[in-house]
Amino acid sequence: MSNNYILFSKKIFNGYNFLYDHAIVVENGKIVDIDFKNIILERYKNLPIHDMKNHVIAPSFIDLHINGCGGVLLNDDISINTLEIMHKTNLKFGCTSFLPTLITTTPEEIKEAVNLVAKLYKEQQYKKILGIHIEGPYISSVKKGIHNAKFIKPIDLAMVDFLIEKAIEVPIKITMAPETNDLSLIHKLAQNGVIVSLGHSNATHAQAQQAIEHGISLGTHLFNAMSGFEGRNPGVVGALLNSDIPCGIIVDGYHVNYNSIALVKKIKQEKLYIVTDAVTPMGTDMSSFTFANQEIMVEHGKCVNKDGTLAGSHIDMMSSVKNCVQHVGISLAESLRMASLYPARVMSLQNDLGLISKGFIANLVVFDENFKMMNVIENGQIIN
Repeated sequence: MSNNYILFSKKIFNGYNFLYDHAIVVENGKIVDIDFKNIILERYKNLPIHDMKNHVIAPSFIDLHINGCGGVLLNDDISINTLEIMHKTNLKFGCTSFLPTLITTTPEEIKEAVNLVAKLYKEQQYKKILGIHIEGPYISSVKKGIHNAKFIKPIDLAMVDFLIEKAIEVPIKITMAPETNDLSLIHKLAQNGVIVSLGHSNATHAQAQQAIEHGISLGTHLFNAMSGFEGRNPGVVGALLNSDIPCGIIVDGYHVNYNSIALVKKIKQEKLYIVTDAVTPMGTDMSSFTFANQEIMVEHGKCVNKDGTLAGSHIDMMSSVKNCVQHVGISLAESLRMASLYPARVMSLQNDLGLISKGFIANLVVFDENFKMMNVIENGQIIN
């Protein structure tokens, strides 16, 4: 298939607005032009044409928190093969870029995963793997969720220095509980290129606010595994809602009630973005799997251990967008931005990803009015 072509549809979402009867010109993996269909056809007479008819064309999705999918989990096998399977599975649901997540484990495995992703990040031509997310072990044992308690501990200076050194090579996001860690080390990480996210924390509102002042710049899966909001004790949730830092949120209907998502969307607005927190069975028909040395059952679209504790999610990005529209009541345009433009901004990639605009990477998703995936376009390559 030619790398240079015209793509058009009745309805294109460019990341800001819906455009009707427009066409996109893709050359060598990049978007080089977008205009009315008749103008494009006259301007580029010799290029092949791909007609997506009445389907929506939009920027493809970006998942900044995904532990596994397609039958694999990064913690189970820190390898190129695992990351490739995750990527191929993501493509089936319109997601072309992701931040693989390693949950609570040993320092040795953290270093192994960081080194692996740094190598791949350096070698890749386009932005597929966006870095790495280290979710624990520097978290609260009270709010550990499914994480293995025996590995949970405060971060030490040696790990801080390692992460700062590697952050020169690859974007690193780390989830931390400020009440169990030295704030000076959190500050040192944040000041030296590591993205520090507040999550799995039982901090008081004051502790959370202080951590934000020390450089924490994201919130990890808002509401989940963090001290909740009460009138007399706003907790971590209150501190995040009262700040301007972006927060990821899981839109599967199990991790957070849809009404709560609707409420916080009004508060956070453009600072709320979709994450899946997906694990092994996403994209498969698996009914059980092992996670953090526990047997996890897949029941009615959610992943739980024998005690009913949620163990990541079973949802994909396309289904998350669909839930935002159909269950939360967020407009299609804004739901798409929550899955593409806003995550791109979090990773400082807003000049490459998240929009259909001249000079941007041609990472696109094509879907019908029922949110059924028709095609995904990765680096200009149309994938059925």
